[in-house]
Amino acid sequence: MALIDGSAAHRSTRSESLVWAIEPASHDGEGQTWFADVEIPRSHWLCHPVPDVIPVTLLAEAFRQAGLAICVAGLGMGQSVHFIVSRMTVVRESDPLHFPRFGAFVGRLEVTFAEIGYRKGAPHVLSVDYVLPGVASGHVDARILTDRDYRVLRRNAVPLDDEIRTSLTELVEVVERDGDRLVARLGVNESDPFFFDHAVDHLPGMLLLHAVARIHEDEHGTPPRFLTIEFPAFGEFRVATTVEADFSGTGAEVAFTQGDRTVATAVTDTRDISG
Repeated sequence: MALIDGSAAHRSTRSESLVWAIEPASHDGEGQTWFADVEIPRSHWLCHPVPDVIPVTLLAEAFRQAGLAICVAGLGMGQSVHFIVSRMTVVRESDPLHFPRFGAFVGRLEVTFAEIGYRKGAPHVLSVDYVLPGVASGHVDARILTDRDYRVLRRNAVPLDDEIRTSLTELVEVVERDGDRLVARLGVNESDPFFFDHAVDHLPGMLLLHAVARIHEDEHGTPPRFLTIEFPAFGEFRVATTVEADFSGTGAEVAFTQGDRTVATAVTDTRDISG
């Protein structure tokens, strides 16, 4: 599984907070539902060069931040836990999704913890549904690890140091294109204030999600309406990462590999295929 969220202590915000209030909606025994007020600014650098379109990545980030805020401030899971995301899905209701004429996008996100699994009395497994009415929906499957357990799991990982390495290539540098198949290298810019806002020991999962959205948009000329990504393994930091994409008429199947290890797979589509 790949770490998308990091520790709650370091990831309650990522450069800019997109979530500014949470409140419980119900506790009905079947799942816990909360509301999170979200605000996505037009000024965020991911909105360029098309500043009137809300990027899929920022919708995913709003979901991520809302889940973290509720887990820590609402459900009392603690500031030092790590959220290990195994799967994340984002579905847009419209194509494309535009900002209002002036100001930021503001909405109320409904977050439902459809499943909370416990181990030794502490939350360990999460299944979370997100609905931004009329705008987007999503889902996240994740595990929760204490800081100690995470450090044991990642004891051989190489963390970021004080040296900043910037990629001389684009985020996705095409190596080969043969019909509907693309092979590329992932370019990682460690000076990026969004994906690298604190020290990490892995490739940020949100960076891989963003690369998938870019691959789809470059091929189809519009952001994906449906995007789901799975993380079967951690993407190791500062290791060459190969990107392979197979395109269809409406979407793509994308895989990220490091040597013989698959660290992420994704599916996109210009349609809502979530049903």
